[in-house]
Formats: sequence, C-alpha cells, structure tokens
Amino acid sequence: MFNAESFRQVVAQPSRAATAVDWGVIESRMGVSLPSDYKWLVENYGPGSFGGFFYVFCPHSSRKGVDLECQYGRTNWALEYLTERGCSLPRRPAELLSFGRSENGDVAYWVMGRRDEPDRWSVALGEPRGPLWEEYDGGMVEWLEAVLSRRVRMNIFPKDFPRRVVCFNPLT
Repeated sequence: MFNAESFRQVVAQPSRAATAVDWGVIESRMGVSLPSDYKWLVENYGPGSFGGFFYVFCPHSSRKGVDLECQYGRTNWALEYLTERGCSLPRRPAELLSFGRSENGDVAYWVMGRRDEPDRWSVALGEPRGPLWEEYDGGMVEWLEAVLSRRVRMNIFPKDFPRRVVCFNPLT
C-alpha cells in the first residue's frame, strides 16, 4: 500500500513548488482514470529522474520522452506492432498503460485489471529489445519505493541501480 511519508524517506521531495495538473482533462483525453498514487507523485515531485536512471511520465512535460500522453501513444503503438508481427507478450496491449522508462529504454506499465479501479492496478516492467518481463503485485509508487530502497530487485535493471542514496533530479 502506498505511503507518502515512507516514499519521502527513500527519496527526498524536491523543494520547488508542487505541479498543478487538471486530471479531469488528462483522463478524458486518455479515456481512463489514473491511479491516485501516480497523481500524488506527479504533483509532489513533477518531471525528473530517480537516481538519474528512471523517469516517471508526467502530463504536459516539455520533453516528449517523458510526456505521459505522448509516451502512451508511442508505447501503445509499439505493443500493437509487436503483437501484429507475432511477438509474444505476457499481456494484451489493451491491458498495459505505460507510466515510465529507464535510461536503457526499459518501459514500466500499469497492468490494468479493471480499468475502472486504477488504485488496484499492478506494475509490469519490460525490456526494450528482449523477451524479459517482470511484474510486481502492487501500485506504482509502492513498486518504485521498493525498487529504490532495494527491497525489490528488478533483473531488467542494471545491478548498480539504484545506488545507496537515491536523489530525485527535476527536469528543467
């Protein structure tokens, strides 16, 4: 379960002002409600990287590589493309919604069990040029905290990620 204070103990919250987002507009354009822990993270941390390696997609980012709606379109297209060409994926593309990526191109997805229950979605991580997928039975912020605190090891990520002290590096 997501705990804001617990997450802040792993990664200090940046001192800059919170990010304001009109979630109704974003969710309407995407056709899906988004998890509350994700909204908290975006509003309190904003666009940037965790440990200089993992980026969470944010609405209205000036950088397309981390813009939520732009990346949703790109990753959805890529999943459909792979499926049409006979590649085996652990989930149907319609069940996956991307929310972040690593510097190596690994993509993190929400696994949308029921689209109308976003706070119950779990996490999947897929490598960009290979068949390895890993799943975590919990929410996005819970997963990120577990990875950044080294309680959970994702085999897709490099062995040296994360470092002992993880910083959040805001994008400017």
